[in-house]
Amino acid sequence: MILIPKKGCNEIKYDSDLAKKLEYVIIINDVDSSNVGDLFSIWNQKCKVTICNDITDYYDFIKREKKFTINTNIMIIGTKNIEYDTILEYKNLTSFYLFYQNEVKKIEKEMSKWNKTFVNKKDNILVKDAINKFIFMNSNGKYLRALLIALGYFIATKKDDNSYLPLAAAYETFQTSILVHDDIIDNAELRRGKKTIHKKYIEKFEKYDLKDEFFENKKNNTAASIGICVGDIGFFLASNMIVESYMNNPNLGKVLKYYNDIVINTGKGELIDVVLPFNEEYYSKNKCLEKDIFEIYDLKTSWYTIVGPCSLGMILGGNSDRVVESVVKALSPLGIAFQIKDDILGIFGNAKNLGKSTTSDITEFKQTILYSYVVNNTEYREELRKYYGKTNLTEKDFDRVRDIFEKSGAKKYAIDKMNELFVQSKNLVIKNRNIPTYYKEILLGFITFLEIRDN
Repeated sequence: MILIPKKGCNEIKYDSDLAKKLEYVIIINDVDSSNVGDLFSIWNQKCKVTICNDITDYYDFIKREKKFTINTNIMIIGTKNIEYDTILEYKNLTSFYLFYQNEVKKIEKEMSKWNKTFVNKKDNILVKDAINKFIFMNSNGKYLRALLIALGYFIATKKDDNSYLPLAAAYETFQTSILVHDDIIDNAELRRGKKTIHKKYIEKFEKYDLKDEFFENKKNNTAASIGICVGDIGFFLASNMIVESYMNNPNLGKVLKYYNDIVINTGKGELIDVVLPFNEEYYSKNKCLEKDIFEIYDLKTSWYTIVGPCSLGMILGGNSDRVVESVVKALSPLGIAFQIKDDILGIFGNAKNLGKSTTSDITEFKQTILYSYVVNNTEYREELRKYYGKTNLTEKDFDRVRDIFEKSGAKKYAIDKMNELFVQSKNLVIKNRNIPTYYKEILLGFITFLEIRDN
């Protein structure tokens, strides 16, 4: 139970019987409010009370509380200056978090079950080694895309019968596969805090210690080739999971068609993402335009991360094309906002939290909204290009690039655009009559989670 005041009010009058039923009372504090001490002393008589100064502070709190479950009785109130909409935002984030905690346990169990089926006893030892590396990478993710499949399925069916689990596991397996390829394209060393598959093979081959003038190139090319093969296998493992699990489901054809469309769109976005920086760096007539970058964001991120998985769950649950399209319209801005947030974190975030380098976008000449703004609108264009795409940069050089993004106004522009898209998506979700109220709360909480995330 999550209890909040009625609209137009920010407090619930103390009731000892109610207090006995509550495990947590959350007080949202405003620095200018004077009644936070009174609220704390009143409710702290019977239940655990915590004071939060902002929603990030609150999210950090609930992540630490191991007793927070879907069955926990929680009340959220505010001090006198806190508006009702703020309290509602806390409630929605709580609904999302509890939903996530409940579902992710089932998703992890499903992933583990399928991972055990990927290695065939008859497989060559080299194949077994490669697939075991894939399985290691295909574990312990955040499972946000799988969660969106669950949410889409519940929006369509309003029931939790676990039918979505194989599709969720298949989608996460597809994600791992595309990331294996992406890591090769970006020459990335870390993914999810783990060493990437092709880098593992490079390290393995380095132990051969051969004195061959061609060994360095062959070592790197062979490691990349193995990674491509592993990613390819993963794509079709995911397809087989879907076919095997839903062979008798009347929606299988529509699910497979939509799944394939997501894979194709992701590939198209990846292709543009590869060619655009090359042309920008070496072809003088090319110009990095925001519309091209937003096309990458739409194809490679919005479809693959947000729109695709939620829609797949809805299609599996039997929603009509019209209903699915209405949710696609509401979530498309969210997918683009998600990628802008990634771009900002990719430059200004914490590498440990991200599980990957915060300098890779610079060394890989990534075409982002930050880069586009600088080269098209400011006098910092030539200075930025002195650093961008170079692999031998010092930490001082990286700091200067961050400084350019700050001083040019690129960071502020990106943040403003991102926030505009977050608000747009929230408003579209609120207005959407095809999403049941409870799942609308979870979806709105998910948007808030994406707004405050740091990885």
